[in-house]
Amino acid sequence: MRISGKPGSVSSSQSVSGSKGSATPSAAAVAPAPASDAVQVSSSAQLMAVAQEVLAVTPDIRAEKVEALKNQLDADAYHPDGEAVAEGLIREHLAKGHRS
Repeated sequence: MRISGKPGSVSSSQSVSGSKGSATPSAAAVAPAPASDAVQVSSSAQLMAVAQEVLAVTPDIRAEKVEALKNQLDADAYHPDGEAVAEGLIREHLAKGHRS
């Protein structure tokens, strides 16, 4: 395309040069592919969604378990293994430390 010095004057001049003397097809001659959107969710993501739904309806405090422990404490029948509790606390602490 050549633009002359005159305002509003545009003229078109095309030449094909090179060893192959044929022009490539224009973009208008190629039909565009139909546009479509698709979403694929992995099985892991589906499992996570189900787990989140279950957690959403699960109470933070398990009243039955708390009541059972209260009853054991009242009856002086609750005797936790101190070493097992300590090991659990250490494991929990180490697991949290690896996440940071």
